[in-house]
Amino acid sequence: MPEPLPFKPVYPALSHDAVSKALAGAPADLIDALALIYDEAVHRIIVQMFEFGRPDDTPLDIDLREDMTLEIAKLTFWLGERVVEKRLSSGAWDAIDLAAEREAVLGPAGAEIIANTARMSFDHIWGRLIEERYKPKSIAAAKRKANPRRQVLAVKPVGKNHFIPRWFIRDLWAVDGKVLRWRRDGETWISARRGFGEWGYRHNLYSDRLEAWFGLLEGDAKKPVEMLLDTRPLNGPQREAFVGFLIIQLLRNPTFIEAHNQHLAPVIDSLDPSEGEWTPERSYEAMFQNNDLYRLLATPVMESRWAIVKSAEPLFILPDTFGVRAPGNDGLRLIAPLSPKACFVTLPDREETKRIVPRHLPASPALARRIATALIQAADREFLSHPDFTLAELPAPEPASAILADIAAAIAARGDD
Repeated sequence: MPEPLPFKPVYPALSHDAVSKALAGAPADLIDALALIYDEAVHRIIVQMFEFGRPDDTPLDIDLREDMTLEIAKLTFWLGERVVEKRLSSGAWDAIDLAAEREAVLGPAGAEIIANTARMSFDHIWGRLIEERYKPKSIAAAKRKANPRRQVLAVKPVGKNHFIPRWFIRDLWAVDGKVLRWRRDGETWISARRGFGEWGYRHNLYSDRLEAWFGLLEGDAKKPVEMLLDTRPLNGPQREAFVGFLIIQLLRNPTFIEAHNQHLAPVIDSLDPSEGEWTPERSYEAMFQNNDLYRLLATPVMESRWAIVKSAEPLFILPDTFGVRAPGNDGLRLIAPLSPKACFVTLPDREETKRIVPRHLPASPALARRIATALIQAADREFLSHPDFTLAELPAPEPASAILADIAAAIAARGDD
């Protein structure tokens, strides 16, 4: 059996919580030292488990790596809990000798247990996942990529253009098929119950062809949105579909379209008619053929660190502009509500390698209300909320960049960086 790869401990150790529960009242330095020993044992199990699968060189699809990484993480924690249970079942800690414990776990006798556990883990868990999940998915993916399905726009007359998808409102914001719509009334807001399909649309907002194209993007994004809310890992294509959805939502709402058309109208009026017949509407639709524009907007969103901020109470609202835009040193940053209790945010800095799942932050009531205020400020005329939402106790408006900075600081304080 080849030597395990060098063990690189992390702090706090992955086994720390399991050891703490097993040895109630034990000193912190003893818990830390034991957890590092058990982490190294688990590391050796995982490395040797991989060795059992090495003779099989069946290629696996690259887009499965996030799912595989999550399964390895789950297996790592599960093994850590089993090791702790076996070694600390008595719950006594007064007489533990660290040198003796390390020898028992990682010495010759422990090495035999590690090898047997690795074999069992491969035969009953990892090897079965490879055979039953990842190989079939890889074969299917190879066939799809070799014969990609041609996307065909199903253009048909549409009277109502939903600038926020019906499925998004129905599945994530409606309660018993109804939504609570708030409408600007002077300096305040008034609310009314509506059917979920009675909000988030305008008549003849854009062409039927553009409506069909938006429909394709919405369909691709539905699963990634659900996976983010369920803390499931997104692969590369799913992340791209989600970012595309976010960018389109910022560009397709009536507020943006009206501002675009007003800005472009005098420019178009000054053009020489011989250069072609241009209208603000035609110029707007041409935006979606401009790859450089999309890249300019999408790249900072894709490359920033992602987080999901969750509130215990349904305090987040959905503005008719979809979300909050915040400037960053390298481009766009966002606060995008996915449900009354969950917001997707892009943090101020970037990350070289995207985490398989975004960081999660349980928001304090104060932070959740600050986010709610920012979302209401972003609304032009209307927004949706959960039926239990009220305007009471909302703080004064502040720059979205300050909220994002505080979210990043709170995540750092939790040790999630």
